Order: sequence, then C-alpha cells, then structure tokens
Amino acid sequence: TYVRTYVRTYVRTYVRTYVRTYVRTYVRTYVRTYVRTYVRTYVRRRRRTYVRRRRRRRRRRRRRRRRRRRRRRRRRRRRRRRTYVRTYVRTYVRTYVRTYVRTYVRTYVRTYVRTYVRTYGTVRSTVRYGTVRYGTVRYGTYVRTVRTYVRTVPYRTVPYRTVPVP
Repeated sequence: TYVRTYVRTYVRTYVRTYVRTYVRTYVRTYVRTYVRTYVRTYVRRRRRTYVRRRRRRRRRRRRRRRRRRRRRRRRRRRRRRRTYVRTYVRTYVRTYVRTYVRTYVRTYVRTYVRTYVRTYGTVRSTVRYGTVRYGTVRYGTYVRTVRTYVRTVPYRTVPYRTVPVP
C-alpha cells in the first residue's frame, strides 16, 4: 500500500479600477450699474432793444433827466422780470456685467484587489486487493472532494504459486 498526495494551489488576483469624475460649474454674474446725473442751469436775461424816437418838441432838461431815470428803472425792472432759466439734465447709465465661471473637477479612483486562493488536494492511495473509496478533505475555507481510488493489480500465473506483478 502506498499513498501519494498532490496539492495544487491556484492564486487568482482580480484588479478592478473605477474612475468617477464629477464636474461642477459655478457661474456667478455681478451686475453693477452706475448712474450719473449732470444738472446744468443757464440763466439768461433778454435785453430789449429800444427804438429811440426823437421828439422835436423842446422840453426842459429836467424833464428829460427824469424821464431817462424812469426809463432806466423800467429797463432794469424789465430785465429782472425777463430772466430765463434753462436746466439741462443729463443722465449717464453704465452697466458693468462680470461673469465668473469656476469649474471644479474631482476624480475619484477606487481600486479593488481581490485575491482568490484555491487549494486542491488529491490523495491517492493504492491498496492491493481493495475497492474504490471516496472521502472529503478540507483545506482552509474550500472543500474539495478527494478521490481515494484503488486499482486492482493484475496477476501472472507461475507454476506452484501466485506472484503479484510489481
């Protein structure tokens, strides 16, 4: 009877890599408006042109002086009354638009490494004049059915005795 044991170990390694990329974009817009108003006021006085009429009548100097004074006063009053005010209003509106774009890119890399170790054990035992047997042997976490098989040995007939063939 002899026993032979065969142990085979298979190692498999699986490497999986997952790459995920997230892209986020933020857009911000700033709007600024500047309003400027210019006000200009112009004051204008209109002068009246008087047509001087010469009167041929002779008057006294005093009367002339008085009249001249009155006229001057009237002119001054009229000038004051006839004052024109013009107002110009100009409004400038400027709008500035600024847009900021920010992009964030995030990449996640995940690597999974899985290693499978399988061990197969075979026990062969040869027993003369035996039968075939089956058994179960455990190696670690794996169960492998091990065949224990027996072969019958052929014989040669010799006169006066029977000798098994080696």
